[in-house]
Amino acid sequence: MLGLFLGGIVYTSRADGLGVDIIGVIASSPLEYYQKYSSGFSIRGLFYRILKVSDAVLAFKIHESRGLAPFSASPLIKLENDMYYFRYTSFDGRITRALLEYFKKNDEVKLFDTRFYVNEVTFKSIDLKKLLQESYPYDKYEIEFISPTSFRRPCPYIPLHTLGFISRMLKVFGRPRSTYRYYPLPDPILMFRNICRLWREYGGVTIKSRKYTRWLEEGGVALSGVESIRTVKLLHRRGKAFIVGFIGKARLSLPHDTYDEEYARATNALLRLGEEVQVGVNRTAGFGLYRIIKQR
Repeated sequence: MLGLFLGGIVYTSRADGLGVDIIGVIASSPLEYYQKYSSGFSIRGLFYRILKVSDAVLAFKIHESRGLAPFSASPLIKLENDMYYFRYTSFDGRITRALLEYFKKNDEVKLFDTRFYVNEVTFKSIDLKKLLQESYPYDKYEIEFISPTSFRRPCPYIPLHTLGFISRMLKVFGRPRSTYRYYPLPDPILMFRNICRLWREYGGVTIKSRKYTRWLEEGGVALSGVESIRTVKLLHRRGKAFIVGFIGKARLSLPHDTYDEEYARATNALLRLGEEVQVGVNRTAGFGLYRIIKQR
């Protein structure tokens, strides 16, 4: 077990790796203007600069990987005049140590060609096994999507469980290549499948993801209402590409005709995890940040 002390924070690496770490930074800056919704790209750039100093090989592997990233980054959030906040989440102890060690040694960072002076670093660690054990089977939620959110949807979309024996053959011979499209709407199936993949990839604690996904695709979680939903179009890579995401509020419900307490608990745990690690495409660049407003 490795311990690291940082301004009142003690970090102890988990031997089992069954959790996620959240490192928050509160900093002051004379920054006058910035693009709020695309600011996460700069926060991600800082992440790679920090990690490259600590472990260049790891930084390269994460950057070049086409799979689910073991970290996420928030957009830059203005707290009050000249005070800002951003955060990173990490499923990898090496990433956590690199970030904490950097902020232990450095009291300023550069973003948007402007100096930010670090006032406070916060840290918390969530044990996923405990998160699942303490989950509650709520059947109604209200969620606010704070930063642009979008999902990748395969075309055509055919749930594997509907194919029966053919689905097992596809696992052996490989699935046919799908075309993917961005889907900038609060779709419960796409949302929970995304968080479920993160849990399965890095969590190490079973939630019977295959059966849960089938229950989800059969209507286990429904979109029951929206409020102030609108889409935001962001240019990236010097205007050569654009990304569309939605912001606003959505209400989710677990209909009684498919309600299952075990899956309701899993839904609660997944939703709470997603609140920390973000959801959908470009989680590493500030997209998919949401908060649970109500649950009952």
